[in-house]
Amino acid sequence: MADMNGHMGCASPGSADVDDAGGVPGACWFVAVVSHNGEHAVARRLGERGYVTYVASQREMRVWRDGRRKEVDRVVIPSTVFVCCAEHERRDVVKVQGVSRFLMNRAGAGGVCPAVVPDVQMDRLRFMLGATDRRVDFVGEGLCAGMCVRVVRGALCGLCGEVVGDGRSADGSVRLLVRVDALGCACVEISEVDLEPFSA
Repeated sequence: MADMNGHMGCASPGSADVDDAGGVPGACWFVAVVSHNGEHAVARRLGERGYVTYVASQREMRVWRDGRRKEVDRVVIPSTVFVCCAEHERRDVVKVQGVSRFLMNRAGAGGVCPAVVPDVQMDRLRFMLGATDRRVDFVGEGLCAGMCVRVVRGALCGLCGEVVGDGRSADGSVRLLVRVDALGCACVEISEVDLEPFSA
């Protein structure tokens, strides 16, 4: 339940012992990477297990070529479900159908660890999406041209390459380049959520 300032909090039902979780002081907002177009289904499954979740989406009117109009939920951050849970509960979350992995933070001072979104940032995101009648788009900051990346899921899992180009396509994909020095380069479009930075 939101308070008067729009603060939703991160209260996970059935998790009274979360303060004992190792590595994370209580329940936090983690970022689960899920199958494309499966965001709401995964959130529903997690909700059935007692977890608080959030899919960043926005109601909008969609108009088809034949003139039909329908209000739909447009997912603003594809392949992403925010999950409020304790560190030890992540093992249960990742077993849920449709959950691929958790987004990891590889730039932290403590080395590789799961990315945690502060409550205040979640509150602001939810307030923005719930209050505005303007279209909200999400711009990732993680990958940029020249960055070395590794594919972490899908048919190309394990492939290492380099991000090329000057931005993402409308569907959130970037161009991944593999160099063949004697000949040139091979490029393929791939979803940004399937990539992670790494040091060559």
